[in-house]
Amino acid sequence: MIKQAVFAPHYDFFIDKTQKRNIYNMDFFHMHKKYEVYYLTEGTRKYFIDDSIYLVNAGNLVLIDADAVHKTANMGEVPHSRIVINFSKNFIEDFSAHIKELDLTSIFKTKFTVLPLSFKYKLIIENILNRLVEVGSKDPEANRVLLEVLLCELLIMIKEYIQTLEDKEYESHQIINPKVDKILKYISLNYSEPLTLTSIAEQFYISPFYLSKIFKKSTNLSIVEYINSLRIREAKELLEKSQTKIADIAEKVGFSSSSHFSRTFKLVTGLSPQQYKKYYSIK
Repeated sequence: MIKQAVFAPHYDFFIDKTQKRNIYNMDFFHMHKKYEVYYLTEGTRKYFIDDSIYLVNAGNLVLIDADAVHKTANMGEVPHSRIVINFSKNFIEDFSAHIKELDLTSIFKTKFTVLPLSFKYKLIIENILNRLVEVGSKDPEANRVLLEVLLCELLIMIKEYIQTLEDKEYESHQIINPKVDKILKYISLNYSEPLTLTSIAEQFYISPFYLSKIFKKSTNLSIVEYINSLRIREAKELLEKSQTKIADIAEKVGFSSSSHFSRTFKLVTGLSPQQYKKYYSIK
């Protein structure tokens, strides 16, 4: 099924082209089981993916793996335009056995997260993206095969370009603050514990105020938001793969109450824990 809905797991394909004239920060971390291709056509953004922060400039392509925690934020008062695509693995692999053999989703598993496109690949990839936007804005269901063909072409070109970057030993450009980097990694290892701003600050011998300040300045995010996003990712795994009760899952991943867990889960995924569990119990 094709529809313009990022979070709903039963939709296989989503594409959107947006221009933001005003300052725009995503309100919360989110994640989804679809792969994401993000292309910045204008402006500069920070892109937070899992425990890393990347600088994204116009002409950069961002590859986000399924279930990766991510969020974009502004870099000053700079307008931006972008194209974003989300798709399920089945959307392309059910299309052709030959496509399945190419393992195109492997591009999301490499060390290359932000790709600065060369002039040649920029022209090719922008052309495919604009065709996808054009076709996807009409009647996506009626044009499903064409969307599949175009998406496969896009992924093939990206895979080819990644090979050129590997040959050049290119590294993705991360925004690195050593202190914040250590904090991110500490939280990613301990998110199921009863973490607080004070307890984290004590680990790094800094004040809670200073911790909050440097974290927000580097990421445009709150620590609580980041902790909750990691907890939700773990909860999704448990809902999919176990018969554990929702209340027990909430406690296991670090939430103090089931109601708080349910509210946060829906905010991040677009579904309640009950809806999410029901859908995946059918799969």
